[in-house]
Amino acid sequence: MDRTQIAALIPHGDSMCLLDEVIAWDESQIHCRSHLFASAANPLFEDGQLDAVLLLEYGAQAAAVHAGLLQSRLGESRPAYIGAVKDVEFLAAIADNSRALDLYAQCLLSSSQGAIYELVAQQAGNTLLRGRLILSQPE
Repeated sequence: MDRTQIAALIPHGDSMCLLDEVIAWDESQIHCRSHLFASAANPLFEDGQLDAVLLLEYGAQAAAVHAGLLQSRLGESRPAYIGAVKDVEFLAAIADNSRALDLYAQCLLSSSQGAIYELVAQQAGNTLLRGRLILSQPE
């Protein structure tokens, strides 16, 4: 999937889409990538860096894309919003703005009202963030 297809699955749409591609996905998980996070076009990139706490938004978008893909298989279309974040660990700072960010979201529990995801953000194999995210999907 490319950025345009991803933007159609997140509540923000194109103006705030932070992901550039979906590398792989299945019923339980998704792997997304952001190549151009360090650019003037990214509204979250300031003073030459991306604050580590903002990796939560990247992970949330990966989870929302996964939820959207699962719903599309069922013929549904409901946006997914962050309901809560839990047990977040910030393990390292972004080391190199020229290297892509890899976002992994694994669905631990899903219902008609939302889902719980385990998130991991990595850069060049180094884990930057780990945590859980609760998505809310109102009807």
